[in-house]
Amino acid sequence: MPTYNKVNSVLGFIMGVLSSIFGKSQPGPTAADLQRAEFKTSTQRLGLRFTERIREIFRHRWIKKL
Repeated sequence: MPTYNKVNSVLGFIMGVLSSIFGKSQPGPTAADLQRAEFKTSTQRLGLRFTERIREIFRHRWIKKL
């Protein structure tokens, strides 16, 4: 039984090398794919509206980041 294991390992290694050489790779992302994946920070789409009270609370954090 050990000979089958060794033969299978060698055949598996050879097939792995051949598939890495001749195999097709996935195409890279296109500009449309990246645009769809971009997270748009629109609060209105989330159903949240920024009132003046919320703006006052977060304003100091926004100013620090600038």
